[in-house]
Amino acid sequence: SIRHGAETFELSVREVGGTSTRSIGAGRDPRWAPDGRLLAFLGDDEGGNAQIFLWDTASERVEKATSLAQGVVGGLSWSPDGSLLAFSAFPVPRDRTLPYRVTRVVGWRDGAGLVDDSTADIWVYDAATRVSRALTDDDSVNSSPTWLAQTGEIAFIASHRPDDWEGYSAVRAVSLEGVARDILEVRFVSSIADLPESIGQLAMTIGGTRHDTVGELAVLRHDGTLESRSAGLGLDVVGDVLADMPSPFADPVANILVSGSVAIVRVQYQDRLTIHRLSLQGEQSHEVVASEQACLYPLALSVDSLLYARGDLLTAPDFWVRDLASGADHRVSDTAAHNVGVQCAVDVERFWARAGDGPEVQGKLMRPRGATGPLPTYLIVHGGPYCAYGEAFVTDAQLLCEAGFAVLLVNPRGSRGYGNDFTAAIRGDWGTADFDDLMAAVDHAVELGWADPDRLAVGGLSYGGYMAAWVIGHTHRFKAAVFENGVSNFWSMYGTSDIGLAYMAESFGASPHEDLDTYVRCSPITTAHTAVTPTLVILGDQDHRCPPEQGRQLYSVLRRAGCVAEMLVLPGASHGGSVAGSVAVRRAQNEALLEWLERHV
Repeated sequence: SIRHGAETFELSVREVGGTSTRSIGAGRDPRWAPDGRLLAFLGDDEGGNAQIFLWDTASERVEKATSLAQGVVGGLSWSPDGSLLAFSAFPVPRDRTLPYRVTRVVGWRDGAGLVDDSTADIWVYDAATRVSRALTDDDSVNSSPTWLAQTGEIAFIASHRPDDWEGYSAVRAVSLEGVARDILEVRFVSSIADLPESIGQLAMTIGGTRHDTVGELAVLRHDGTLESRSAGLGLDVVGDVLADMPSPFADPVANILVSGSVAIVRVQYQDRLTIHRLSLQGEQSHEVVASEQACLYPLALSVDSLLYARGDLLTAPDFWVRDLASGADHRVSDTAAHNVGVQCAVDVERFWARAGDGPEVQGKLMRPRGATGPLPTYLIVHGGPYCAYGEAFVTDAQLLCEAGFAVLLVNPRGSRGYGNDFTAAIRGDWGTADFDDLMAAVDHAVELGWADPDRLAVGGLSYGGYMAAWVIGHTHRFKAAVFENGVSNFWSMYGTSDIGLAYMAESFGASPHEDLDTYVRCSPITTAHTAVTPTLVILGDQDHRCPPEQGRQLYSVLRRAGCVAEMLVLPGASHGGSVAGSVAVRRAQNEALLEWLERHV
């Protein structure tokens, strides 16, 4: 909820099948103890630092469990017997007014700032003694603590190490005595889960060998072999369908829910997220647990009851429980009913379009309910580009529909969810096939009478900002553009972005010193001097993914060329600040977007 410009998350408890709700108060990231007696969650102390709190189901009292000056990061994980709670915490804060030295390859990371100030160690809280203690003390960002029943240790993911720049992480384990050991090195690991001894050591979800390959479910066997359990099934485990809302369940952790010899995971199929059950041993096999025109997020499993979140293009996620034996669903929350009173009714046209002899690309056009005839239309391009827009709520689209615009969402070549070849189609050649696909979708909307060809606008965040800048340098058909935390100059991003060294080289097949021509050819700054489209540049001044210098370069070149351009700077905002940042930042972006389009379209 938002009151007086401040946002809070409220925790409530409801029995499955019941109608009464018990309110706990402000909090987030809840985790039940195995016996159900205690609920651990994060809340803020008087100084604004995150701490762990415990809610006792018998007394219904909340007790503060930690008082760490540096604050708790998260990753709450109860031991199997419920006596200990593992978590990760920041280092003791330094005096940030003093000079400092950076020795890491990548010194900053988006959403956290200086890595040396945002490393994290694994801690454990003893529920009996009420004492917390650190188990690790190193220079990594240690996350996802996971109890190993076979050894009594805590497994975790160690990332952002001093010499790392390629996206590799170490999966490690630490004993309660603080003795740590390496388990394996793996790239793009997103989650881990304990396994029964008969199957192996750990299950994990990992990306492919590059950013533009599908995700996999893998099992680490006892002999150290990492075996994919999905590579032969044509599945994209985890996936990435983007939403635009601050809800913690807009993009929750990709949980692996292990039950005996199978695991329940989420899988992307085109523009939606589905839930599958995959075998962990023997022949690879999978079974669809839940799939519909929506994004489904598996959250927790208890015997045959699956807790999951469900949302779609028009509704924010709600909680459901599915009986896996019968397939029956029970709704736990109903924010959708509440939101009916605060969001406008929208019609959706779903379609496929094709550019030349290229593959069909999936798109949607949103417009105010009952609106007819060509409408002023905003082409909003998703980030990534190895992501997708789909059956997930997009606040900017809802906002613009309420103001009378149509909104076009398209997944051009380079997007995720349509196979490796589709995703890799723009590798080394951004701004070509993807541009053609987007223009084909616009042409389709115009031909069908949905979009007014004389009142078009384009914009987006991250890769969406990149594409907006590319579009205005290659066509004058749009009346307005919005560049938000995007890329304008790839060869400067290579050395300034927190992912530049690896991501740029993979995207273009070489580093700038090896193939500068490709970096120049694919950079919007190269043709920005030809643009005439009025362009709003929105920058988060703490964006370490697509640093603010990217937008400043674009703005300067546009103004020098005589193009109408303005810049909105969002103080303290990271790369995704307009999606999940402060209320003030989100509101400023919403208002600026709407005002710019109403002024120029």
